[in-house]
This record gives sequence, C-alpha cells and structure tokens, in this order.
Amino acid sequence: MKIQKSIKTETLRLAAGLLAADVLVCVVFLLCHAFDYTVVLGALFGTAVAVGNFFLLGVTMQRAADRDSGQKKAVQLSYTLRMLMIAAAIVLGYLIPFFQLYAVLAPIVLATPVLLIMQAIAKKREGR
Repeated sequence: MKIQKSIKTETLRLAAGLLAADVLVCVVFLLCHAFDYTVVLGALFGTAVAVGNFFLLGVTMQRAADRDSGQKKAVQLSYTLRMLMIAAAIVLGYLIPFFQLYAVLAPIVLATPVLLIMQAIAKKREGR
C-alpha cells in the first residue's frame, strides 16, 4: 500500500505547527523561570507522539477505505491502540525524570488546534 500524498502533507504540516508550538511552550516555561532541558525533551517527545498518532490515524483511514469489509473493527482497534500509545507516553512523561510532564502533554493537547490553524492558513494561501 502506498501512503497517499495528502496524509504525508498533513502530517508534515502538523509536525511544523507543533514544533512552532514547542517553541512557545519553551518560552512560557522560560517566563515562569522553570525552563531546563527536560522541557525541550518533553516537548519533542510529546510532538513525536502526537505526530505519530495523526499519521497512524491517516494510514488507518486509508486502509479502511481500501477494504471491502471489516473497516469498523480495524478503525476501532486502531483507536484503542493509538489511545494506549498516548497513555503510555503520558506515563513515561511522568516516570522518566528527563521529561517535563507538562511539556509532554502540551503537543498532545495542542495537536488538533494546531492542525486546524495550519489548515486555515493553507486555505487562505490557496485563496489568494
């Protein structure tokens, strides 16, 4: 199966937006006098998890669209596994001392708003 161009494009768009959000998260921690290397590592880890989750969602939807039957079960299984991945990332963010938990959580929580903002920017550029 070849991954559709739209999945790759949107995943890269999300990654770019989340990296920009990571910079903002670091600035907030800096302003709160709580910035250290754990913030950067946590933000990058959370970004990797959020981008991976989005990419797996796209691949799952593509596979489900290509199937003749069993789409519902495949999507449900993917959802469960992706939520377990996110839960595991949060637990790791809490347990591993070189991750700042809130910095791990920020990209995971901000993924949907960032994606919507990035899509709005892209639509505005296309409309010019």
